[in-house]
Amino acid sequence: MKRSELKYLLLIIVVFIAACIETDIYLPAFPDMMLFFGASEGAIQGLLTWNFIGICVSGPLYGPLSDAIGRKKPLMVALGMFLLGSIITLVADSMDLMLVGRILQGFGSGGCFTLGTAIIFDAFQKDRAISALNKLNTIIPLIMAAAPLLGGWLNHAYGFRSNFLAIALFVLLSLIVCLFFFGETLPKEKRTPFNSKTILRDFKRAFSNLAFWQVTVVVSLLFAGYISFLSGTAVLFVVEFGMSKAVFPFVQAAILGGWVAGSLLLDRVIAKWGHLKVKKIGTIFCVMGGFGFALLSFLTPRDPYLLTACMTLYAFGANWIIGLYFPEGMEILPDIKGVTASLLTSARLLIAALILGLSSALYNATIYPLAGIVFATIVIILPTLIYYEKRRVIYSE
Repeated sequence: MKRSELKYLLLIIVVFIAACIETDIYLPAFPDMMLFFGASEGAIQGLLTWNFIGICVSGPLYGPLSDAIGRKKPLMVALGMFLLGSIITLVADSMDLMLVGRILQGFGSGGCFTLGTAIIFDAFQKDRAISALNKLNTIIPLIMAAAPLLGGWLNHAYGFRSNFLAIALFVLLSLIVCLFFFGETLPKEKRTPFNSKTILRDFKRAFSNLAFWQVTVVVSLLFAGYISFLSGTAVLFVVEFGMSKAVFPFVQAAILGGWVAGSLLLDRVIAKWGHLKVKKIGTIFCVMGGFGFALLSFLTPRDPYLLTACMTLYAFGANWIIGLYFPEGMEILPDIKGVTASLLTSARLLIAALILGLSSALYNATIYPLAGIVFATIVIILPTLIYYEKRRVIYSE
Protein backbone atom coordinates (compact mmCIF):
# COMPACT_ATOMS: atom_id res chain seq x y z
CA MET A 1 0.00 0.00 0.00
CA LYS A 2 1.29 3.45 -0.93
CA ARG A 3 2.17 5.90 1.82
CA SER A 4 -0.58 8.33 0.77
CA GLU A 5 -3.13 5.49 0.75
CA LEU A 6 -2.00 4.32 4.19
CA LYS A 7 -2.46 7.86 5.47
CA TYR A 8 -6.07 7.98 4.32
CA LEU A 9 -6.79 4.48 5.58
CA LEU A 10 -5.58 5.50 9.05
CA LEU A 11 -7.61 8.71 8.81
CA ILE A 12 -10.79 6.81 7.96
CA ILE A 13 -10.18 4.47 10.89
CA VAL A 14 -9.95 7.47 13.22
CA VAL A 15 -13.14 8.97 11.73
CA PHE A 16 -15.00 5.66 12.03
CA ILE A 17 -13.92 4.80 15.60
CA ALA A 18 -16.37 7.06 17.42
CA ALA A 19 -19.16 6.37 14.90
CA CYS A 20 -18.73 2.61 15.34
CA ILE A 21 -18.46 2.44 19.12
CA GLU A 22 -21.28 4.88 19.87
CA THR A 23 -23.76 2.05 19.36
CA ASP A 24 -22.01 -0.93 20.93
CA ILE A 25 -20.21 0.61 23.89
CA TYR A 26 -23.31 1.49 25.91
CA LEU A 27 -25.47 -1.58 25.19
CA PRO A 28 -24.23 -3.37 28.36
CA ALA A 29 -25.48 -0.34 30.33
CA PHE A 30 -29.11 -0.70 29.15
CA PRO A 31 -30.37 -2.32 32.40
CA ASP A 32 -28.69 0.34 34.58
CA MET A 33 -30.03 3.14 32.40
CA MET A 34 -33.54 1.70 32.69
CA LEU A 35 -33.24 1.90 36.48
CA PHE A 36 -31.70 5.39 36.54
CA PHE A 37 -34.22 7.00 34.18
CA GLY A 38 -37.18 4.85 35.27
CA ALA A 39 -37.62 3.91 31.63
CA SER A 40 -39.06 0.86 29.91
CA GLU A 41 -37.10 -1.50 27.68
CA GLY A 42 -38.80 0.05 24.66
CA ALA A 43 -37.84 3.59 25.71
CA ILE A 44 -34.20 2.61 26.17
CA GLN A 45 -34.12 0.87 22.80
CA GLY A 46 -35.64 4.08 21.41
CA LEU A 47 -32.32 5.81 22.10
CA LEU A 48 -30.77 3.51 19.52
CA THR A 49 -33.67 3.78 17.09
CA TRP A 50 -33.71 7.59 17.08
CA ASN A 51 -29.94 7.69 16.80
CA PHE A 52 -30.26 5.68 13.59
CA ILE A 53 -33.00 7.99 12.35
CA GLY A 54 -30.68 10.95 12.92
CA ILE A 55 -28.09 9.22 10.76
CA CYS A 56 -30.70 8.49 8.09
CA VAL A 57 -31.97 12.07 7.93
CA SER A 58 -28.49 13.58 7.71
CA GLY A 59 -26.86 11.04 5.41
CA PRO A 60 -28.51 12.12 2.13
CA LEU A 61 -27.51 15.75 2.84
CA TYR A 62 -23.81 15.08 3.36
CA GLY A 63 -23.42 13.22 0.06
CA PRO A 64 -24.43 15.90 -2.48
CA LEU A 65 -23.05 18.69 -0.27
CA SER A 66 -19.63 17.02 -0.22
CA ASP A 67 -19.82 16.40 -3.98
CA ALA A 68 -20.18 20.19 -4.37
CA ILE A 69 -17.77 21.68 -1.80
CA GLY A 70 -15.45 18.78 -0.97
CA ARG A 71 -15.27 16.33 1.90
CA LYS A 72 -13.42 18.20 4.66
CA LYS A 73 -15.84 21.02 5.54
CA PRO A 74 -18.93 18.78 5.84
CA LEU A 75 -16.86 16.29 7.83
CA MET A 76 -15.84 18.98 10.33
CA VAL A 77 -19.49 20.07 10.71
CA ALA A 78 -20.52 16.45 11.28
CA LEU A 79 -17.86 15.93 13.94
CA GLY A 80 -18.88 19.21 15.62
CA MET A 81 -22.50 18.03 15.94
CA PHE A 82 -21.29 14.62 17.06
CA LEU A 83 -19.26 16.23 19.85
CA LEU A 84 -22.16 18.46 20.94
CA GLY A 85 -24.52 15.47 21.12
CA SER A 86 -21.93 13.50 23.10
CA ILE A 87 -21.61 16.29 25.67
CA ILE A 88 -25.41 16.42 26.05
CA THR A 89 -25.63 12.66 26.66
CA LEU A 90 -22.87 13.00 29.23
CA VAL A 91 -24.84 15.48 31.37
CA ALA A 92 -28.46 14.51 30.53
CA ASP A 93 -30.65 14.07 33.63
CA SER A 94 -33.82 13.04 31.78
CA MET A 95 -34.77 10.72 28.97
CA ASP A 96 -35.88 13.65 26.82
CA LEU A 97 -32.49 15.34 27.04
CA MET A 98 -30.69 12.05 26.51
CA LEU A 99 -32.80 11.52 23.39
CA VAL A 100 -31.81 14.96 22.04
CA GLY A 101 -28.17 14.10 22.55
CA ARG A 102 -28.53 10.74 20.81
CA ILE A 103 -30.24 12.33 17.79
CA LEU A 104 -27.44 14.90 17.49
CA GLN A 105 -24.92 12.10 17.73
CA GLY A 106 -26.79 10.46 14.87
CA PHE A 107 -26.58 13.63 12.75
CA GLY A 108 -22.82 13.68 13.30
CA SER A 109 -22.26 9.95 12.97
CA GLY A 110 -24.10 9.94 9.65
CA GLY A 111 -21.48 12.32 8.28
CA CYS A 112 -18.65 10.10 9.49
CA PHE A 113 -20.06 7.04 7.72
CA THR A 114 -21.15 8.77 4.50
CA LEU A 115 -18.11 10.97 4.04
CA GLY A 116 -15.68 8.31 5.20
CA THR A 117 -16.99 5.92 2.55
CA ALA A 118 -16.82 8.60 -0.15
CA ILE A 119 -13.23 9.46 0.86
CA ILE A 120 -12.18 5.84 0.35
CA PHE A 121 -13.46 5.91 -3.23
CA ASP A 122 -11.79 9.32 -3.77
CA ALA A 123 -8.39 8.23 -2.49
CA PHE A 124 -8.28 4.70 -3.95
CA GLN A 125 -8.90 3.24 -7.39
CA LYS A 126 -11.77 0.74 -7.67
CA ASP A 127 -9.84 -2.50 -6.97
CA ARG A 128 -7.69 -0.86 -4.31
CA ALA A 129 -10.82 0.69 -2.77
CA ILE A 130 -12.29 -2.80 -2.35
CA SER A 131 -9.03 -3.93 -0.75
CA ALA A 132 -9.09 -0.88 1.55
CA LEU A 133 -12.70 -1.63 2.53
CA ASN A 134 -11.74 -5.21 3.33
CA LYS A 135 -8.93 -3.94 5.55
CA LEU A 136 -11.41 -1.65 7.29
CA ASN A 137 -13.77 -4.61 7.66
CA THR A 138 -10.97 -6.34 9.54
CA ILE A 139 -9.83 -3.44 11.73
CA ILE A 140 -13.15 -1.77 12.54
CA PRO A 141 -14.83 -4.93 13.89
CA LEU A 142 -11.88 -5.41 16.23
CA ILE A 143 -12.64 -1.96 17.60
CA MET A 144 -16.35 -2.81 17.70
CA ALA A 145 -15.62 -6.09 19.47
CA ALA A 146 -13.63 -4.21 22.09
CA ALA A 147 -16.41 -1.63 22.53
CA PRO A 148 -18.88 -3.78 24.54
CA LEU A 149 -16.02 -5.16 26.62
CA LEU A 150 -14.85 -1.62 27.37
CA GLY A 151 -18.44 -0.47 27.91
CA GLY A 152 -19.21 -3.35 30.25
CA TRP A 153 -16.08 -2.67 32.31
CA LEU A 154 -16.70 1.10 32.41
CA ASN A 155 -20.33 0.60 33.38
CA HIS A 156 -19.40 -1.84 36.15
CA ALA A 157 -16.55 0.31 37.49
CA TYR A 158 -17.80 3.87 36.98
CA GLY A 159 -21.47 3.76 35.93
CA PHE A 160 -23.17 4.24 32.58
CA ARG A 161 -22.07 7.88 32.24
CA SER A 162 -18.50 6.72 31.66
CA ASN A 163 -19.60 5.14 28.37
CA PHE A 164 -20.74 8.49 27.04
CA LEU A 165 -17.56 10.17 28.29
CA ALA A 166 -15.55 7.64 26.27
CA ILE A 167 -17.61 8.45 23.14
CA ALA A 168 -17.05 12.20 23.66
CA LEU A 169 -13.28 11.73 24.00
CA PHE A 170 -13.07 9.62 20.83
CA VAL A 171 -15.11 12.22 18.90
CA LEU A 172 -12.83 14.99 20.15
CA LEU A 173 -9.80 13.01 19.01
CA SER A 174 -11.37 12.48 15.57
CA LEU A 175 -12.15 16.18 15.24
CA ILE A 176 -8.59 17.22 16.14
CA VAL A 177 -7.00 14.70 13.78
CA CYS A 178 -9.26 15.71 10.87
CA LEU A 179 -8.71 19.42 11.50
CA PHE A 180 -4.92 19.23 11.38
CA PHE A 181 -4.08 16.16 9.29
CA PHE A 182 -6.86 15.69 6.74
CA GLY A 183 -6.32 16.98 3.21
CA GLU A 184 -9.17 17.39 0.77
CA THR A 185 -9.64 14.26 -1.39
CA LEU A 186 -12.10 15.61 -3.97
CA PRO A 187 -10.35 17.95 -6.45
CA LYS A 188 -12.25 21.03 -7.56
CA GLU A 189 -12.41 19.81 -11.15
CA LYS A 190 -14.30 16.70 -10.02
CA ARG A 191 -16.86 18.54 -7.92
CA THR A 192 -20.48 18.90 -8.94
CA PRO A 193 -22.18 22.28 -8.39
CA PHE A 194 -24.77 22.21 -5.62
CA ASN A 195 -27.81 22.48 -7.84
CA SER A 196 -31.17 21.34 -6.54
CA LYS A 197 -32.30 20.11 -9.95
CA THR A 198 -29.08 18.15 -10.42
CA ILE A 199 -29.32 16.69 -6.94
CA LEU A 200 -32.92 15.64 -7.48
CA ARG A 201 -31.93 14.10 -10.81
CA ASP A 202 -29.08 12.18 -9.20
CA PHE A 203 -31.30 10.91 -6.42
CA LYS A 204 -33.93 9.95 -9.00
CA ARG A 205 -31.29 7.94 -10.87
CA ALA A 206 -30.32 6.13 -7.70
CA PHE A 207 -33.91 5.56 -6.55
CA SER A 208 -34.91 4.15 -9.95
CA ASN A 209 -31.95 1.78 -10.24
CA LEU A 210 -33.19 -1.70 -9.33
CA ALA A 211 -29.73 -3.27 -9.00
CA PHE A 212 -28.61 -0.56 -6.56
CA TRP A 213 -31.65 -1.14 -4.36
CA GLN A 214 -31.29 -4.89 -4.43
CA VAL A 215 -27.76 -4.53 -3.06
CA THR A 216 -28.92 -1.89 -0.57
CA VAL A 217 -31.77 -4.06 0.75
CA VAL A 218 -29.45 -7.03 1.24
CA VAL A 219 -26.80 -5.00 3.08
CA SER A 220 -29.45 -3.20 5.15
CA LEU A 221 -31.36 -6.30 6.26
CA LEU A 222 -28.18 -8.15 7.21
CA PHE A 223 -27.19 -5.24 9.41
CA ALA A 224 -30.71 -4.95 10.84
CA GLY A 225 -30.78 -8.62 11.87
CA TYR A 226 -27.40 -8.27 13.54
CA ILE A 227 -28.16 -5.04 15.43
CA SER A 228 -31.60 -6.27 16.50
CA PHE A 229 -30.01 -9.26 18.19
CA LEU A 230 -27.40 -7.12 19.97
CA SER A 231 -29.95 -4.56 21.13
CA GLY A 232 -32.71 -6.99 22.12
CA THR A 233 -30.46 -9.37 24.03
CA ALA A 234 -28.84 -6.52 25.99
CA VAL A 235 -31.98 -6.55 28.15
CA LEU A 236 -33.31 -10.05 27.50
CA PHE A 237 -30.21 -12.03 28.44
CA VAL A 238 -29.42 -9.97 31.56
CA VAL A 239 -32.89 -9.16 32.94
CA GLU A 240 -34.91 -12.21 31.85
CA PHE A 241 -32.32 -14.98 31.46
CA GLY A 242 -30.23 -13.96 34.48
CA MET A 243 -26.92 -13.61 32.65
CA SER A 244 -24.27 -11.68 34.60
CA LYS A 245 -23.62 -8.13 33.40
CA ALA A 246 -19.92 -9.02 33.51
CA VAL A 247 -20.46 -11.93 31.09
CA PHE A 248 -22.80 -10.28 28.59
CA PRO A 249 -20.12 -8.10 26.90
CA PHE A 250 -18.29 -11.31 25.98
CA VAL A 251 -21.46 -12.58 24.29
CA GLN A 252 -21.51 -9.42 22.16
CA ALA A 253 -17.80 -9.76 21.49
CA ALA A 254 -18.33 -13.34 20.28
CA ILE A 255 -20.73 -12.18 17.56
CA LEU A 256 -18.28 -9.50 16.49
CA GLY A 257 -15.60 -12.18 16.59
CA GLY A 258 -17.48 -14.03 13.87
CA TRP A 259 -17.44 -10.86 11.81
CA VAL A 260 -13.69 -10.37 12.40
CA ALA A 261 -12.96 -13.97 11.39
CA GLY A 262 -14.82 -13.39 8.14
CA SER A 263 -12.84 -10.20 7.51
CA LEU A 264 -9.50 -11.86 8.13
CA LEU A 265 -10.26 -14.60 5.61
CA LEU A 266 -12.03 -12.53 2.95
CA ASP A 267 -9.07 -11.40 0.83
CA ARG A 268 -7.59 -14.91 0.86
CA VAL A 269 -10.77 -16.70 -0.14
CA ILE A 270 -11.46 -14.17 -2.89
CA ALA A 271 -7.99 -14.79 -4.32
CA LYS A 272 -8.53 -18.56 -4.10
CA TRP A 273 -12.16 -18.98 -5.13
CA GLY A 274 -13.23 -15.73 -6.80
CA HIS A 275 -16.01 -13.28 -5.99
CA LEU A 276 -19.01 -15.36 -7.06
CA LYS A 277 -18.07 -18.48 -5.07
CA VAL A 278 -17.33 -16.42 -1.96
CA LYS A 279 -20.72 -14.74 -2.31
CA LYS A 280 -22.39 -18.15 -2.44
CA ILE A 281 -20.48 -19.53 0.55
CA GLY A 282 -21.13 -16.38 2.58
CA THR A 283 -24.83 -16.66 1.80
CA ILE A 284 -24.84 -20.31 2.92
CA PHE A 285 -23.18 -19.44 6.25
CA CYS A 286 -25.59 -16.56 6.81
CA VAL A 287 -28.66 -18.66 6.00
CA MET A 288 -27.46 -21.51 8.23
CA GLY A 289 -26.85 -19.11 11.10
CA GLY A 290 -30.15 -17.25 10.70
CA PHE A 291 -32.34 -20.33 10.25
CA GLY A 292 -30.40 -22.14 12.99
CA PHE A 293 -31.08 -19.26 15.36
CA ALA A 294 -34.80 -19.33 14.52
CA LEU A 295 -34.95 -23.12 15.02
CA LEU A 296 -33.05 -23.11 18.33
CA SER A 297 -35.29 -20.29 19.57
CA PHE A 298 -38.06 -22.90 19.71
CA LEU A 299 -35.95 -25.88 20.77
CA THR A 300 -33.81 -24.15 23.44
CA PRO A 301 -35.39 -20.70 23.86
CA ARG A 302 -33.52 -19.83 27.07
CA ASP A 303 -30.01 -20.96 26.13
CA PRO A 304 -28.15 -17.73 25.31
CA TYR A 305 -24.94 -19.51 24.35
CA LEU A 306 -26.39 -21.72 21.61
CA LEU A 307 -28.43 -18.80 20.29
CA THR A 308 -25.33 -16.62 20.23
CA ALA A 309 -23.34 -19.35 18.45
CA CYS A 310 -25.85 -19.33 15.58
CA MET A 311 -25.73 -15.55 15.30
CA THR A 312 -21.92 -15.74 15.26
CA LEU A 313 -22.17 -17.93 12.14
CA TYR A 314 -24.69 -15.44 10.73
CA ALA A 315 -22.20 -12.60 11.34
CA PHE A 316 -19.40 -14.55 9.64
CA GLY A 317 -21.46 -15.03 6.48
CA ALA A 318 -22.83 -11.50 6.59
CA ASN A 319 -19.28 -10.12 6.54
CA TRP A 320 -18.51 -11.89 3.27
CA ILE A 321 -21.79 -10.79 1.71
CA ILE A 322 -21.49 -7.14 2.77
CA GLY A 323 -17.76 -7.06 2.03
CA LEU A 324 -18.46 -7.89 -1.61
CA TYR A 325 -21.84 -6.31 -2.28
CA PHE A 326 -21.28 -2.95 -0.58
CA PRO A 327 -18.44 -1.83 -2.90
CA GLU A 328 -20.36 -3.36 -5.82
CA GLY A 329 -23.31 -1.14 -4.92
CA MET A 330 -21.03 1.92 -4.81
CA GLU A 331 -19.83 1.21 -8.35
CA ILE A 332 -23.28 0.77 -9.91
CA LEU A 333 -23.50 4.57 -10.31
CA PRO A 334 -19.82 5.58 -10.10
CA ASP A 335 -20.26 9.25 -11.09
CA ILE A 336 -22.48 10.07 -8.06
CA LYS A 337 -20.65 8.28 -5.26
CA GLY A 338 -21.61 10.94 -2.71
CA VAL A 339 -25.28 10.24 -3.39
CA THR A 340 -24.90 6.45 -3.43
CA ALA A 341 -22.78 6.47 -0.26
CA SER A 342 -25.38 8.57 1.56
CA LEU A 343 -28.28 6.41 0.36
CA LEU A 344 -26.53 3.16 1.23
CA THR A 345 -25.73 4.46 4.71
CA SER A 346 -29.12 6.03 5.31
CA ALA A 347 -31.18 3.15 3.96
CA ARG A 348 -29.19 0.65 6.01
CA LEU A 349 -29.79 2.55 9.23
CA LEU A 350 -33.38 3.53 8.43
CA ILE A 351 -34.27 -0.12 7.85
CA ALA A 352 -32.39 -1.02 11.03
CA ALA A 353 -34.27 1.69 12.95
CA LEU A 354 -37.63 0.46 11.67
CA ILE A 355 -36.83 -3.15 12.53
CA LEU A 356 -35.52 -2.10 15.95
CA GLY A 357 -38.77 -0.26 16.53
CA LEU A 358 -40.68 -3.39 15.51
CA SER A 359 -38.50 -5.50 17.83
CA SER A 360 -39.19 -3.10 20.68
CA ALA A 361 -42.94 -3.13 20.01
CA LEU A 362 -43.01 -6.94 19.92
CA TYR A 363 -40.82 -7.41 23.02
CA ASN A 364 -42.44 -9.91 25.38
CA ALA A 365 -39.50 -11.10 27.53
CA THR A 366 -38.86 -14.06 25.17
CA ILE A 367 -36.53 -14.73 22.27
CA TYR A 368 -39.38 -15.38 19.83
CA PRO A 369 -39.79 -11.85 18.37
CA LEU A 370 -36.06 -11.67 17.61
CA ALA A 371 -36.21 -15.13 16.03
CA GLY A 372 -39.08 -14.04 13.81
CA ILE A 373 -37.22 -10.92 12.71
CA VAL A 374 -34.01 -12.76 11.85
CA PHE A 375 -35.97 -15.47 10.01
CA ALA A 376 -37.88 -12.84 8.00
CA THR A 377 -34.68 -11.02 6.97
CA ILE A 378 -33.20 -14.26 5.59
CA VAL A 379 -36.40 -15.04 3.73
CA ILE A 380 -36.18 -11.65 1.99
CA ILE A 381 -32.40 -11.62 1.42
CA LEU A 382 -32.11 -15.03 -0.25
CA PRO A 383 -34.42 -14.51 -3.26
CA THR A 384 -33.18 -10.93 -3.64
CA LEU A 385 -29.59 -12.12 -4.03
CA ILE A 386 -30.59 -14.87 -6.45
CA TYR A 387 -32.57 -12.44 -8.63
CA TYR A 388 -29.80 -9.80 -8.55
CA GLU A 389 -27.11 -12.28 -9.60
CA LYS A 390 -29.24 -13.63 -12.45
CA ARG A 391 -29.81 -10.11 -13.82
CA ARG A 392 -26.14 -9.22 -13.36
CA VAL A 393 -25.08 -12.23 -15.43
CA ILE A 394 -27.57 -11.31 -18.18
CA TYR A 395 -26.28 -7.72 -18.33
CA SER A 396 -22.64 -8.85 -18.47
CA GLU A 397 -23.18 -11.20 -21.43
